[in-house]
Amino acid sequence: MDPHAQVQAVAAAETGSTHFPGCHAAGAPRRLTRIQLTNSLTDAIQQFTGDATLAATVESTVVDQAQFPPDTLVDPDSTRHTGFARLDTALSARQATALHQAAQTLAKAVTADPARVTSLLGSCGSDANTCMASFARRAGRLFFRRPMTDAEVAVYVAAAGGAKTPEAMSKVLATMMASASFYLRVELGQTSGGDGQCVPLTAHEVASRLSYQFWDTVPDAPLASAADDGSLLDPAVYQAQVARLAADARAEAPTRRFFSSWFKLEELVAMNGKVGNAKFDAFAGSYKPLSTTRDAAINEVLDMVSYVSSRDGSLQQLLTDRHAFARTADIATLYNTAVWDGKSTPPLFTESQRVGLTTRIGLIANGSSDTTLPIRRGIRVLNALTCQTLPPPAMDQSNAKADLSGVLTTRQRTERVTQMEGTSCIGCHQAQINPLGFVFEHFDALGRLRQTEVVRDDNGNVMGEKPIDTAAVATLAGIAARSVATASEAQQLMLDSGAFEKCFARNYARYTFGRADTADDAELIEALRQQAASGTNIRRLMAAIALRKEFQMTAKVAP
Repeated sequence: MDPHAQVQAVAAAETGSTHFPGCHAAGAPRRLTRIQLTNSLTDAIQQFTGDATLAATVESTVVDQAQFPPDTLVDPDSTRHTGFARLDTALSARQATALHQAAQTLAKAVTADPARVTSLLGSCGSDANTCMASFARRAGRLFFRRPMTDAEVAVYVAAAGGAKTPEAMSKVLATMMASASFYLRVELGQTSGGDGQCVPLTAHEVASRLSYQFWDTVPDAPLASAADDGSLLDPAVYQAQVARLAADARAEAPTRRFFSSWFKLEELVAMNGKVGNAKFDAFAGSYKPLSTTRDAAINEVLDMVSYVSSRDGSLQQLLTDRHAFARTADIATLYNTAVWDGKSTPPLFTESQRVGLTTRIGLIANGSSDTTLPIRRGIRVLNALTCQTLPPPAMDQSNAKADLSGVLTTRQRTERVTQMEGTSCIGCHQAQINPLGFVFEHFDALGRLRQTEVVRDDNGNVMGEKPIDTAAVATLAGIAARSVATASEAQQLMLDSGAFEKCFARNYARYTFGRADTADDAELIEALRQQAASGTNIRRLMAAIALRKEFQMTAKVAP
């Protein structure tokens, strides 16, 4: 079937899908993200051919050569913020075209070596149809992540046209790799149950859900074997597989992607964008951010997650850790620490106010801005880290009359614009947003610690120097308003409120099931929150959702 037609047919079926109460994947196909697609092709080709060199060409073939587009980071709460690639359900002609091109290229590469062709066919005899049937079954088991039916095998044998040539084999492989059965994760569940009822997943569907949850790729041989013999549905075997996958080194990259999306780290823009601008250069002084500084800052945050996780640390420790994980001199300079070699014990921050997640360059810096943007910082804490509900920005323009004359600090300018009496802005800004931005004013726009704010004009000339004021009364749902003046106090407020752990649970449910959470997810989210609040280590916390009954269920959809 033409890949364009496959995508259109599945997209049409998915349009009418509905979330059924109690089922955390409503039977609708979920497409592979670009990372999952490249991982799946890489691992399937590696398993099928045993050729690691060939498998290593997959990513460049898919991304660079075929121009497969990146996923959209979807935030169900707001179009203004990044979110999870797993929530991008778009099925475009551009994706289908790129997949079709990549499939043809890879299939030809697999069948280009005569010795490999002989090995892949095996001792199947002289009958071409028999040979191709065996070939298709072995290939389909990997690319479709389940055994093929006789009817499916017959289709691919027919596609080979009665031949067992490299060209015929290439056609079969290319058709499989471009098939919706590869590109989409279709979960129909076991046969029992009526339309809309929750039913258990099949063993092969469970295996796929596990492998994509923890590794973003196809099941490996042990997991596939447990699915084939049905033992994966045995609770003891299932729990052992969950523990194995969660502890494997391959689980680290998806874990980092989850935390990067939850913390909205991708919203940090290039930090060198204003190098050469008079005001920015005067502000930055001798420090000159590089084109790589932004990515290094993001990776420093994720290295903290990996470090804490690898040492059985808890979610709460992310808000209290004082190690610096700067692997490059540009980030180490901002921290006033030594460069970390990635192996030994990381150096500790020397600045007493530098502690925990919210003081990391990847979260506290404002890209190439020379001002701290406290509103953005406050919204990051409220929106990304504690999942507080904020109304959309008001369209009230009366604050344009605010008096911004004189030498004002960033805080003073922000207060005058957003906290004017009689405007619609004051309600949210004065009580919620601004306090959790002002508390970080001791960190400048590059994330450097400062004791005063130097106010400059557009040419970089110094207009004055003012003391920093970080004192505020901050509010979070579930806890009384509290006076805070340091990042550490703000982070303790987040922990005391329980909002940080609940926000983790909500976002991890979204990441796992590839959709926005609903009221039906309340029990699941509360269970995850409780585990997080109890200090469960991050690795066990990431595995906990797979041990829930919801993870192994789907909604039965009438054919």
